[in-house]
Amino acid sequence: MNHSLTSKTSTDRPVTVIKSYIMPTDEADHFTVVYQENARIMAAQPGFVRSRLHRPLTEGPETRFVHIAEWTSGTALDKATDSPEWHASLQRMFDDPDLHITSEPASYRVVVELHPS
Repeated sequence: MNHSLTSKTSTDRPVTVIKSYIMPTDEADHFTVVYQENARIMAAQPGFVRSRLHRPLTEGPETRFVHIAEWTSGTALDKATDSPEWHASLQRMFDDPDLHITSEPASYRVVVELHPS
């Protein structure tokens, strides 16, 4: 499956997954329902901190969602992305005939962090 995020970060430091999903706007509400099955699987994995799915305030013919998930470590994410249950859920999401999704996953580490002074 070419849409899956098979993570091999090999780091014990915290990581953040940032993934965009683009689809026709008339599919966006259905996507949020389907997406939640996949997100619940990952939320149950060891090392998961939190996940948020962001939808733009204004939309045109396409909608770009941004998913941001935080993990205690890259190695925890690596193990979570090996889950057959997660891969099956992801496959169902991308195979859904009512969704036409393109996606771009990436894992990041924090290099600058600011807090209110």
